[in-house]
Amino acid sequence: MSRLPLPQDVAPAHSAQAEPDAPDRPDGSGTFHRFMRTWATGITVVTSRRHGRSVGCTVTAFTSVSLRPALLLVSLADDSRTLATLRARGAFGVNVLAGDQTTLATHFATAPGDRFATVPHHLIDGVPLLDAALATAVCRVERTWPVADHTLVLGRPSHYGALRELVPLIRFNGVSGPLAT
Repeated sequence: MSRLPLPQDVAPAHSAQAEPDAPDRPDGSGTFHRFMRTWATGITVVTSRRHGRSVGCTVTAFTSVSLRPALLLVSLADDSRTLATLRARGAFGVNVLAGDQTTLATHFATAPGDRFATVPHHLIDGVPLLDAALATAVCRVERTWPVADHTLVLGRPSHYGALRELVPLIRFNGVSGPLAT
């Protein structure tokens, strides 16, 4: 299994004041962007469904918040169709991707139109879940918080599925690939 590349483009430590992050830079070379590339994270697809239409998007900003009660958090762009649908529906799915599912992550990040048209999935409590996901959860929306150009969504899982013993897909230094074990 190949290893993901090291963050060789991360400059030696320097002050954010010396080079303020500039999200409008065409090359994306802001200090904050480079800093975040050093954080390895899993890749999920967040899904929801309303009025017979399934939506979903690739999300790396996902974390557990609490074990008792079980709570998790996802961050979605304010202009996301998935955010609008899960707010209206009050429920969403989290699909943790396996190490060999880079194509699926790219599909849910970039495909126009109906992203579910060619992706095998099923519904649990009316929420679409990806058949091939490493692990899945259906969550009820507990609370949302607008933060800058994203919204944080707190969810309470009501169903877990898949839970396969496979290597997860991670993102590190701008590259997605399987976790090297």
